[in-house]
Amino acid sequence: MSELLKEKKILYRLIVIALVTTPLFGLLGGTPFLRFEFDKLNYFLPGIFFNFSITLLIWAVNISLLLLSWKFHFLEKLFPRSLISIVLCISISILLSSFFSKNFPPPQIRFTAKNTQGDKLMPSPVLIKNGLLFTKTDTGFKSLTPDGRGIPPRRFFFFPQAVHALTINIIVLILSELILLYFKKQKIEDENVSLRQFNLEAKNNQLKMQLHPHFLFNSLNTLRLLLKKDADKAEDYLLKLSDVLRFSTTSALEPAVDVADELKLCLTYLQMQKVRFADMLHFSVTNEQLFSAKGIVPVYSLQTLAENAIKHNAFSIESPLFIYIDFDETTNTITVRNKLRSKQLIESSTKIGLTNLAERYRLLGNETINISDNGEEFAVSIKILYW
Repeated sequence: MSELLKEKKILYRLIVIALVTTPLFGLLGGTPFLRFEFDKLNYFLPGIFFNFSITLLIWAVNISLLLLSWKFHFLEKLFPRSLISIVLCISISILLSSFFSKNFPPPQIRFTAKNTQGDKLMPSPVLIKNGLLFTKTDTGFKSLTPDGRGIPPRRFFFFPQAVHALTINIIVLILSELILLYFKKQKIEDENVSLRQFNLEAKNNQLKMQLHPHFLFNSLNTLRLLLKKDADKAEDYLLKLSDVLRFSTTSALEPAVDVADELKLCLTYLQMQKVRFADMLHFSVTNEQLFSAKGIVPVYSLQTLAENAIKHNAFSIESPLFIYIDFDETTNTITVRNKLRSKQLIESSTKIGLTNLAERYRLLGNETINISDNGEEFAVSIKILYW
């Protein structure tokens, strides 16, 4: 989520929502809905200002907590962030309630008195001071409690304000999560589109390689020679070629395949090249546990690494090429490595194979491939992923 919040458009969206909702919460929370008279609007202004202020502060607190999740990763989780937000919300409501009660005292109230006959008298303005009631007369203020017994002093109690603040805070949390979920969903959709595009490019590149006239010529030429020498080997070679072509039209349509299927394709490809190059090429799987490994890898990942080793190295009977496929059960990684055999004539290369593979790994599992080149050995390690 921290990477998602680095996008400025999310921050801008949160600020816009905050500016829109703040005056609305102020009006809705501070204005009565049963009876309202415009000439008494000043009665409700403190309540409107209180809800306006508390809403603005709550938005500021929640946006700040989201920004702090860049450094404090525990804030990426909803529960601890919400808990901290609620505690701060209650604290802010207490401080604001105290501020408004001192600086915005309640206005004079009016009451209706009755005489001894039960007739209602005209309402009179009443002033409350030090727990005593005073009414305004022509000569000044007259105490309504001559015996000195006033109403009990009003104790500070912030329950209504705390309820307002807590309700607003919960709504703000929900709005924030909905905005994050919207952008997260949008990002996933964009990554899926990119993944499909990269997968299509990888499939097309592989199909071009398999259907390339040079590749078909070598395969068919090898098959022709085998038919003259050994019909059984020719039949086996033809079956392997059909397996490679069949894979390119079925499993290659998916962005990732089982480790077993990708390993089978890679070994089939190497066996075909072994028939072509004979003792100039050797390969082996160093850890038999790889055959029973569970998980997925990007389609054509291992085959691409084996192809790169053959394409970018020179080899002969005196100096054959050795390709090793390692498997580390601890880190759950597969490594394809080979001794470097520099070619005298370097073929032109687009270098798209490893770049494409690295990008597909990032989109599939937010992982990276590790490339090692010490001048003597070249190795690429990829991690087995899980759905």
